[in-house]
Amino acid sequence: MKYLFFTAALLGIIPATIFMVCDRKCIRWGVLGLILPLTLYNATAINFLSREDYRGTSRGLEISLVYIVAATLLLAFFILRGQRKFCPDWGSRLYALYFLMCIPSALNAPNLLVYSFELWKMAMIHLVFMAVYYYLEFYDGDIDIIFYGEVILVFWNFVLVIYGYLTGVYRENGIFPHPNSMAMYMEIAGLLFFSRAFNHPEGKKTFIYLAAFIMAGIAIVRSYSRGAIFCYPIGCFITLVCSLWGGRTPHKARCMMVIVPIALIGVLLTAPKIIERFEKAPKASGDTRKQFARAALNMIMDKKWIGVGLNNWSILISPPYHYTEHRDRDYIANEGNNAVVETVYQDDFGGGIVETIYLLVGAECGIPALLLLLSWFGYYWISSFRLLKLLRRTEYFYLPAGMFGALTAVFMQSALEWVLKQQINFIWLVTVFAIISFLNKHYKDLIALEEKKRNAAGNGDPSANDPESGAITPDMVKS
Repeated sequence: MKYLFFTAALLGIIPATIFMVCDRKCIRWGVLGLILPLTLYNATAINFLSREDYRGTSRGLEISLVYIVAATLLLAFFILRGQRKFCPDWGSRLYALYFLMCIPSALNAPNLLVYSFELWKMAMIHLVFMAVYYYLEFYDGDIDIIFYGEVILVFWNFVLVIYGYLTGVYRENGIFPHPNSMAMYMEIAGLLFFSRAFNHPEGKKTFIYLAAFIMAGIAIVRSYSRGAIFCYPIGCFITLVCSLWGGRTPHKARCMMVIVPIALIGVLLTAPKIIERFEKAPKASGDTRKQFARAALNMIMDKKWIGVGLNNWSILISPPYHYTEHRDRDYIANEGNNAVVETVYQDDFGGGIVETIYLLVGAECGIPALLLLLSWFGYYWISSFRLLKLLRRTEYFYLPAGMFGALTAVFMQSALEWVLKQQINFIWLVTVFAIISFLNKHYKDLIALEEKKRNAAGNGDPSANDPESGAITPDMVKS
């Protein structure tokens, strides 16, 4: 059935493109196809040449419905607007360099098949980035449809989280493959919802975004991800400080009156479980993290320039490879000041991945690739901070305020967990990056329109008055 579904979806690219070319509204709603399939990701994706028993970051040449929709959107944009750049900004160029720097690791990879799985995923992820970026350019900065899709995703995930709680599941993962990946996704979504509700009054929509923010927070707590529980409050604090720096309004005061009591009640109810999670975490888990980190460092020192092979970590932590000999090393005798060491190999040593994306990339692809990954992340993190000042007096200020806090939290958590490499989280990350890229390129247009609005207000135009923020709207951008 999945092969039939895939064939039907593939054949539907041409007719879907025709609909989009003939009616711009189809393009707007087609963007939901980049988000809603994430609620049923495994059911809407198919792996060719799959290795489902493999413990790496990719297990097959995956084609998701998300990628098919992205290709359809890009084809429609090409027909409507002509040639499109493959790398439209410096951030995407850094990603292209990072992608290219991962390729030489094939020279050391013991298994080229699993190596190709991750390389394919990285290429497909870039399709999503381009689809979101060119959609925002084509539809004049329409962010709303992305938020609508994310609200649906968070609500559905919350339903599954509550169902898991009622049925006695200890660590809930919702629609995601792992509780940690759910927590990381909800960090970004929750902080964007919080920032939008706090900075941008929209009547009834504000309550919906506040509810989505609360649901995302509950999902993070129910994941019992120690990394997310530690990093998410930091992201919330950063977003709150940025929002208050952007200006204080009666609307923000009302939001604080709602959020603060709910947050205090939530902390009081969940504190015992959270404390228990930190205090009673298995010692073996911490030991394994240290052993894998040391194995990653061994790989980096051995193959520092091109790494040991993209997506080949799970192969190289097993015998006959020597990177993890320290795990089973045991002192069996002691003769004076000289210790006799025997290395014992175990057949079931495989499984598990080093719990930091940075050491993982350094080990698999080498130090140059790691530096490019950090440059790619740093470009968008610094850009979100820079946009805070540039967009302070516009309607779009909530975006850098939320994204700066969210990216700070996620990049910190990535030092503790590797789940940012999972497909769903990767798709969501590049969606945020595409929004930042659009704002980077078009912030001057937004500022110019803001000046036009202020001038209109100074001339006594009543339509220019906005008592809360005096901000511009996407409809103004279109005009």
